[in-house]
Amino acid sequence: MRVLIGGVVLALLAGCSLPASVVPGEPNLNKFSEKPPKEYAACVLPVWQHEVSGSTQSSISNGYRITAPSVITADEIVDIVKSKNGSRVSLYQGPPWAKSGDLRKAVRDCL
Repeated sequence: MRVLIGGVVLALLAGCSLPASVVPGEPNLNKFSEKPPKEYAACVLPVWQHEVSGSTQSSISNGYRITAPSVITADEIVDIVKSKNGSRVSLYQGPPWAKSGDLRKAVRDCL
């Protein structure tokens, strides 16, 4: 019985630590930049790669997604989507104890 309970607990913990495959819920930060998506992404990506070496950029509909992988919690993600006069920037981060202030600062500094 203990082995069964231990297995269930481990499975639940593993499920909590898997990176998010899609952007979850509401963004932690939702801003507007006058920069076009390509220019804004070019500002954010090098800083994110400096902070989290595995950070990557991919194309999404009307813009870009930059992802900083996390071993412990959900990935940190910034979506940069073309809007009328620039870009809409949406930052998604994990739980408060796992958020990176440096990644969030880069998102704000590049606006």
